[in-house]
Amino acid sequence: MASDFEKMDKARSVMVKMAEGINPVTGEQIKDESFLNDPRIIRCFYYIAEVLDNVMNGVYSKSNRPAQFVITPEQKSMVVLPDGLIGVTEFSKQVNMCTDQTRSKKLTAVELNKRLKKMGILGEEVNPATGKARTVTNSKSKDYGFEMVRRSFNGNEYEMVVMNDIGKRYLLDHLEEIMSIDIS
Repeated sequence: MASDFEKMDKARSVMVKMAEGINPVTGEQIKDESFLNDPRIIRCFYYIAEVLDNVMNGVYSKSNRPAQFVITPEQKSMVVLPDGLIGVTEFSKQVNMCTDQTRSKKLTAVELNKRLKKMGILGEEVNPATGKARTVTNSKSKDYGFEMVRRSFNGNEYEMVVMNDIGKRYLLDHLEEIMSIDIS
């Protein structure tokens, strides 16, 4: 019988293949219309793969997870943000690539958005039909480099909050201040 380590390694491998759009059974590319190509599902697969990797390396447990986000000036100087408009998820991903995950809690788009809403830079809108809330821009957003754009995924159109170069610079320059805001 396979050891727990071997099972976790196999599970991690399967998650990475699916996140990369590859059928782990056949090795073929997953078709475009599959729900497995949804960015939200892909992020979940990468997250699960990372958790499994951390568990296998002995650096992940609830008891030793950092409670606060920490970034040093040196780490901050290493952050490279893509050109053009990006969302907070991409911003967070690029920042997390430069932080020490053994000393810092991961930066998440959800926590970043909550703080930006509390600061009045972004807003929230509730769909009356579904009751679901979503993050939107407001009258102050443009001054901070945030805007709404229309995107399409699998034939479904939606609006997304993105940041331009002004927004990217603002977030990076004020990241520690923003992340110190209490959202409880």
